[in-house]
Amino acid sequence: MAVSMILPGIASANRGKIRIIEHLSTEKAPSEKMQSEVADKWIRHNQMIDLVEAGYLSRIQDLAYRIGNNQNLEVDQDAANTMENFILSASFNCIPDELPDGVENEDHPGIMASYYFVFHFELSDPQTNEIVSMYKVDAKFTSANRLSAQEQAELALKLLDDPGIPNIDQIEADITANADYHSARIRYAGTSAANGKNTGKVTVSGIRNNVIGEAKNNPISGFELRCEKGKFKKTNTRFVRFEGNEYFHGGPNSISFDYETYNCADFENDKTEERFTLVQISRFAGNIEEKLVQEEVVEFNCGSYNITAHYSAPGFADAKVVWKNVSVLIPDDLSKIPVYHAEDFENDDVPEVIIPYAINIPDYGMEYYLSECMDELEIPEIISLRAGRPGAVLWIEKGEEALNKCSVEKTTENPFVHLVLQFDLYIGENEGDGEQIAVGTDSEFPDAYTFPWKSIDPDILEKLQAGQFAEKKLSNQAGATLTITFDPK
Repeated sequence: MAVSMILPGIASANRGKIRIIEHLSTEKAPSEKMQSEVADKWIRHNQMIDLVEAGYLSRIQDLAYRIGNNQNLEVDQDAANTMENFILSASFNCIPDELPDGVENEDHPGIMASYYFVFHFELSDPQTNEIVSMYKVDAKFTSANRLSAQEQAELALKLLDDPGIPNIDQIEADITANADYHSARIRYAGTSAANGKNTGKVTVSGIRNNVIGEAKNNPISGFELRCEKGKFKKTNTRFVRFEGNEYFHGGPNSISFDYETYNCADFENDKTEERFTLVQISRFAGNIEEKLVQEEVVEFNCGSYNITAHYSAPGFADAKVVWKNVSVLIPDDLSKIPVYHAEDFENDDVPEVIIPYAINIPDYGMEYYLSECMDELEIPEIISLRAGRPGAVLWIEKGEEALNKCSVEKTTENPFVHLVLQFDLYIGENEGDGEQIAVGTDSEFPDAYTFPWKSIDPDILEKLQAGQFAEKKLSNQAGATLTITFDPK
């Protein structure tokens, strides 16, 4: 029997659907009991079971009405498998206790028999097979004589009119308690360089082990995933919404969205952190007060590089140094970065500048600073130093007056984005007494130590903007080489 139970005046769209399983689970007495001295009791018992099963099936419609419907849930016996969110199944048990002929009930004179009847109802999710809630209605009846199968069945079926039968509001409350989510996993996969162009995937999984009640074509929960700086490609905004059925059936139990990184240059604070927040925004047919499910902070790379310089002059010197954690942020449009004036730095209230920025210098023009070293004096760390001739030693001067520098700039003198790199290398018989070499890209020293690099190559510039590895090998007329490596952190 298939009956669609939709109460008049209540719209059915988007409501959760419950189907009552028409089969009643029961347990009959085994055949060996039919051969015992009390076989009549068990014969009547099994006959009663048949009558209760038939009576339960005929009362499905009444049971559906008794449970009821509301704006969020409805009993719908015609719901397709892809539409049903929950199923309500029932089981029935009876414990008969009848005195043999000629035996009196000393505790309760005149009572010949008692019958304990119990219906158990189980609300479950057919997608996950998870039990949402259980309900019980039971009663014990006594009689001065042994009841027939028909009489027992009539008493048992009266329990289906008992106030203990769950109503729709009680069922909704139990579902709500289980579909109120407070944990999940949010993961980002993709390039970690935040330049406003790179993309990756943000994946949500592990929402409460399993979301419940999410029929393939009838969702009951809605979620919103948010970010603070970047944007989701699907919506081109900082949020994207999805429903529980997309999550449960699509992954399964996960859902991913394309994410476009923010540009570190657009933010002054917390440049390396992106916060993803998952909230539950709806349940059943309507919106709810937002429920925080999970927050996750993902670390991005804001152009942090280890910049290594390897100077090699065969037979003379070999030196390798590194500037660690150099921030390099090169925006596409330099006109949008903050501009300061030289006089801003002439008093005690010096502004706190964050790259990228520019300084307008009177009678000179604009200087653009697109990188920043961790060390204020821009002193590199030594990886290796090796002199090419016997008895000679190499060292790097590290004082305030030393010629050490690592900076990505654009100036009036050199209107291209370029790298000013130099380390104050010396060679001599004893450390502290020798010849200054000062190897670099912008050195005023002889050609043997200078490797002019007036403009960062377009392909390298693109890699630096994307937070990717890059390398440039320079050479000079003296046959020496300077290999510069940008290794993202």
